[in-house]
Amino acid sequence: MAFKKLKNLKTKIQNKIRNNTFYQKYFGFENGIDITDDKMVQYRKNIVIKNIIFVINMIYTLIFMIISIGDPTNSSNWLLTVLLFPVTALVNYFLGRLIKTGPEDTLSQTMAMYLAAFYMLLSSILVYVKLKYGEVENIQGEHYLSEAGYILIYIALLIAAFYQNKKMLKNMFIWVVVIVTILHFTITYSMLEVAGNQNIWEGIKRVFSGTEFRDILIRTILLVGFMLILYIYVSMSNYMQDERKKELAKRRKVQDDYTNVVTKIFDVTLSSEKITEEEKKEADILAIMVKKLSSLLSLSPEKCDEVVNYSRLHIDKRVDFSFQNIQSDEEKFLAIREQTELGSKLISRLQLKRKGEDILRATFEGSDDDTFIRHEREIQNALESEIILICDLYVSMRSVKPYKKAYNHKNTIAYMEKSFKIYFDPMVYDRFTRYSSDFEKIFDEM
Repeated sequence: MAFKKLKNLKTKIQNKIRNNTFYQKYFGFENGIDITDDKMVQYRKNIVIKNIIFVINMIYTLIFMIISIGDPTNSSNWLLTVLLFPVTALVNYFLGRLIKTGPEDTLSQTMAMYLAAFYMLLSSILVYVKLKYGEVENIQGEHYLSEAGYILIYIALLIAAFYQNKKMLKNMFIWVVVIVTILHFTITYSMLEVAGNQNIWEGIKRVFSGTEFRDILIRTILLVGFMLILYIYVSMSNYMQDERKKELAKRRKVQDDYTNVVTKIFDVTLSSEKITEEEKKEADILAIMVKKLSSLLSLSPEKCDEVVNYSRLHIDKRVDFSFQNIQSDEEKFLAIREQTELGSKLISRLQLKRKGEDILRATFEGSDDDTFIRHEREIQNALESEIILICDLYVSMRSVKPYKKAYNHKNTIAYMEKSFKIYFDPMVYDRFTRYSSDFEKIFDEM
């Protein structure tokens, strides 16, 4: 139960972050980015990491303000806090200038990437040094602050890994190992003090046998392990990103081919000459009759409207696969899906129309044998389809066709009783014939 509540809470938080326009604007990477465009991806990464650096700079300022308030007698703390503002502002200014050149300026974007990564590393080291020299003892005589500053180095590495650039990360790791090793032997522990005033050999033995060296060794192993994990993560991410780009490129190609093929199919299948006024009039009559029969069969108002719209679909709708104004893949996919579904419905509606024409023609030509009847009854035999079909047959019987004259209402109902009754559910046929005078009135008034 508790796990389910935590899962629901996690989902709510994720949805809130996903729908947060502030987060999407400054830190989001999900929308509006074409992952196959390396320049655009690099540009967006620079913008996001610049904003992250701004937040980190605020954290630096907050850290020094807390230290300054805690030790008001040390004026250097306040001086450093004040000087931090122009330094961080200057870094953000240069980053902004490089990034604003646009995604097409690859050199500027690369320079911004290296500037952001090495600024984070150097600033974290400087903050660590300051915290180390400015630390004080608590009541138990233990030191604090410096270890919190040490964590900033790991944060800097993590932010650099966001770029997912193996070459830059490899260069940065080399510098980190060199600089942090120097820090370990000079700032974290002063090895000259550990060695004491011994001769060189005794001093070296004392350094390497002391707890300080073991602590440095453990710190280095952990740092190298962390960097190795980051490098593996970036390598895996690069591989998956490359595969995603390949798959997306393939999908776009298939999508374009599919669109071309389906467009041609629909152009051939659904192409027709301009709809005549007579056809429009028959469609209007059919729609009114369909709505009447649907209500007689106790269909809900929403369902009645749905059946009416389906009856007019081939008159009112056309498939259109021209997406010149659509840019994003998601919107294009949804548009293709929408038009494909519309095309499928149009084909089904035309199949139902053709079914009515086939039944009518076969009846007049005398080719409506048992095989024909069985085959036609299997085509679109749902209630909604039968409502449209029986009304369509009635309208066709009352109208002039190339193979028949127009029948009056009485002869139409008699002919339907003799030849068409077998194609319908008894309930549908009973409701239509029982209220046939209503349908006669609809046809005559139109």
